[in-house]
Amino acid sequence: MKAFVAGASGQTGRRIVQELVRRQIPVRAMVRDMEKARQILPASVELVVGDVLKPASLKDAISDCTVVISATGAAPALILQGPTKSILRETAI
Repeated sequence: MKAFVAGASGQTGRRIVQELVRRQIPVRAMVRDMEKARQILPASVELVVGDVLKPASLKDAISDCTVVISATGAAPALILQGPTKSILRETAI
């Protein structure tokens, strides 16, 4: 299992990441600010810079993950329709 967490450096996301790491689950974390993420997330977490509102940045980031967790507070809200739904469907195993 490998978990992808969007919004990993936010208040909720960082707690989710910490719990996954505590359970020894590999994590790939999508963040907007790499320096901030390096300061607050465990060193074992794989960090990728991206934006959930830009579907192109999601496709590669989630490609080998078996679990996708969205802890974003982005506006507009992430709605699994349109381009995002298509990416998730295309990358499904």
